Amino acid sequence: MDKNKNLMSVYELLKEASLKYGDQEVIYDLKQRFSYKQLKNDVDHLAGGLKSKGIDKGDRVAVSLPNWYENVVVLFAIAKIGAIVVPFSPKYKSFEVERILKNAEPKILIATEEFDHHVKFQKALTIVPEVITVRCVVEGLETYEDLMNTGMSAEEVTIDVNEDLFCLLYTSGTTGVPKGVMVPHRALVGNSACTVGSEINCNEEDVFLIAAPLFHIFGMAVNLFCAVATGARIVLIEKYHPELMLEMVQQEKVTIHSGVPTMFIKELEVEHFDSYDLSSLRAGIVGASPIPANKVKEIRDRFGMNLCQSFGITETCSVTITPYDDDEKSIIETLGKALPGVEIKIVDENRLQLPPGETGEIAIKGFGNMKGYYKMPEQTKAVTDDEGWYYSGDLGTMDENGYIRFIGRQKEMIIRGGLNIYPQEIEAVLTKHPKVMDVAIIGIPDEILGETVCAVLQLKEGKESSEEEIITYLRERIATHKLPSKVVFTMEFPVTASGKIQKMQLKERITSEITIG
Repeated sequence: MDKNKNLMSVYELLKEASLKYGDQEVIYDLKQRFSYKQLKNDVDHLAGGLKSKGIDKGDRVAVSLPNWYENVVVLFAIAKIGAIVVPFSPKYKSFEVERILKNAEPKILIATEEFDHHVKFQKALTIVPEVITVRCVVEGLETYEDLMNTGMSAEEVTIDVNEDLFCLLYTSGTTGVPKGVMVPHRALVGNSACTVGSEINCNEEDVFLIAAPLFHIFGMAVNLFCAVATGARIVLIEKYHPELMLEMVQQEKVTIHSGVPTMFIKELEVEHFDSYDLSSLRAGIVGASPIPANKVKEIRDRFGMNLCQSFGITETCSVTITPYDDDEKSIIETLGKALPGVEIKIVDENRLQLPPGETGEIAIKGFGNMKGYYKMPEQTKAVTDDEGWYYSGDLGTMDENGYIRFIGRQKEMIIRGGLNIYPQEIEAVLTKHPKVMDVAIIGIPDEILGETVCAVLQLKEGKESSEEEIITYLRERIATHKLPSKVVFTMEFPVTASGKIQKMQLKERITSEITIG
């Protein structure tokens, strides 16, 4: 891939792709097919509409839309005029939305009818000066079509890709109150889209299947922008469904299938999985949350593709990837090595670098790093230093060759009677149990030991188990002090919009049930 793309803004990425691939298809949203030229034309019209509303460089524009074609147009149009996207899930509850809007202070909110189920448009207008509706009509509010038809033009503004922000991405809040991560253009284009695309050898012959939400860093950068950067075709999925994913791979000859672990695991469970023609698949990335080695191998084998693991977070975009042509053992068992332009070190509690093989906090330095948390200087200072390092709160190890292994979150670590227990280690064992679909290990309070281990399990459809069976299974595979003192079975987990299990919410629920019980 052309290294000059690393210096482009988000809009420049589309502009170049339109010149190079004009009449080629860029998006199929299961209803219509759009070319690169058509996408850029729509983006330019919407940019003019936004300009007519007084949106200038640096202004915030909140966007709460599903994976629709209009969402893609909105993202690139905002980028063209140098404004800042504030994307969030239409499924967020009232208090989540209000907090984001009050913190970001956007001039406009672009939303759809689904959003109105939780926060009425009129209520939003008490926080945001104007609301624009998409695929719905609300009396007194302008629509997406109104903006498209203003007839105004908008000049492309000059963007400093290192300094100017493309978006404020609000963290999902799995470990606390969401914070607005200030993400510059360079992080999304250079670090994630272009670098990751190069690492898995993407080109204009590829077809991306995108179900990861576009309001999340993984869906936006590693999927959408990566596809556009390489001139690829996109099959855009509004609502994830495992059967639909397999059908689209077969119908559209998808070559790149990236997603969170839960997506692949659900697809493997589809009845008659082996009857689908998945032979077009070439590669993909699994990321956004941990996945056991045995599951990586199963996905690679049964999908017949070169699935790579990647580690990245909102504050740093993509950090590592398992090299495309690496040996399978490294791809299955590690998160790979640092991407070009990224440095990683493992540090102790004093932020001193640890030798290879020792467990510590993962620290990251690179052009994908955020510019800080919006309006939160103290929180920014707590996780960064003057040399440009970001301290992730994630625990891991690095071997002599630079391969990273993820151990878990610092805040998720369980301390039982003074002994450190890493939930992911137990989770990795339980995912190999033939009856287990998904699992979360959490710490619950204990008067004597401080904390003990609780295993929360979701079983495969039609399967039954017991606490005794699970403990017996674990007793043969892990040390006694790591054994759960309690096993809870659940039909579903509380998850974020990107598919991560919300362990803090789960812990609160389980702890409350134990206390009441």
